[in-house]
Amino acid sequence: MVAIMESRRGRTLAILGGVTVLTVLLAVAAVYQRSASLAPQSEPRALFPGLTEQLAGLSEIEVVSKTGTIHIRQTDGRWVVVERESYPADAGQLRTAGTGLAGLQVIEAKTSRPELLNRIGLGAPPAGAATQIKLTGAGGMVLADVLIGQTQGTPDALGRNSMYVRKSNEDQSWLARGYLVPQPGIAAWLDKAAVVIARDRVKGALVDPAEGPSYTLSRDTKETQDFKMTDLPRGRELSFEGAPDGVAGSIVGFVYEDVAKADQINFAGAPQTVFNTFDGLNVTVQVATRGMERWATVSAQATNPMVQAEADTINARNRGWAYRIDEFKANQIIATRETLLKPADG
Repeated sequence: MVAIMESRRGRTLAILGGVTVLTVLLAVAAVYQRSASLAPQSEPRALFPGLTEQLAGLSEIEVVSKTGTIHIRQTDGRWVVVERESYPADAGQLRTAGTGLAGLQVIEAKTSRPELLNRIGLGAPPAGAATQIKLTGAGGMVLADVLIGQTQGTPDALGRNSMYVRKSNEDQSWLARGYLVPQPGIAAWLDKAAVVIARDRVKGALVDPAEGPSYTLSRDTKETQDFKMTDLPRGRELSFEGAPDGVAGSIVGFVYEDVAKADQINFAGAPQTVFNTFDGLNVTVQVATRGMERWATVSAQATNPMVQAEADTINARNRGWAYRIDEFKANQIIATRETLLKPADG
């Protein structure tokens, strides 16, 4: 009797064990199938194989979006923005665009139905929301031509973005991954090196604003943190100790949003500030208003022969050009004296 009971117990345990193993196997299979359904349909691959090697022959980048068309072209050995009367282009942005396209990897196929492309931002510009980037080499050979649509999720641990893309002559779309960030705005393609002055060089500034008297800001040494108003009106005080710092240091990080030929803007009698450095460089920035926009010109003068070459470079780089700057920067450069002072008594 005992033997029979032991035999039955053994069979029961075997059955339960078999059921457990089967359940585990089914669970593993379900997980595997779900993982397979969520995994990329193929191994990541370059959207434009061999593009890295072809970049040496790059001659033009065309960017098309809702905001317009930009051509960045190599002319006489230099890169220029055609739509801005051949103003110098930003070399860093050129490299970023080229290597970004070359490194773009396809990770999953998406829709190929034309009526669905707009939903992921891949409608062709200018009517659609995509940004089109075309790279052209010698003899007009197209090296790459792609439409960039919506991004998906957040950058991965390596800083790569996931985005929807498609080649301009195909309806097939893809989820791709890479470091490419499309730049449809003109500002991103302009060379930002109109004038580069480090803060520790700035000794002071002579400000001639549109309203009120001119005034002078200065500091004694490079190590002195705050600038002073050397011609502070009798009985008046600065609004706070570092009030002049923003004005005197506004030449540092001189950035702009657009460029135009200077003769298109009236700078006659425009307010200006002359920034001076400890080593004898004077940089003059004039600020004019055109409609709702603020525009600036830049020129330089050397009071020390040691910086004459730098002054010549600044003048050659900026002669004939005007720069659209934002309202905040304009107000810093030509701030009125009263904005730096405490209100007068009574």
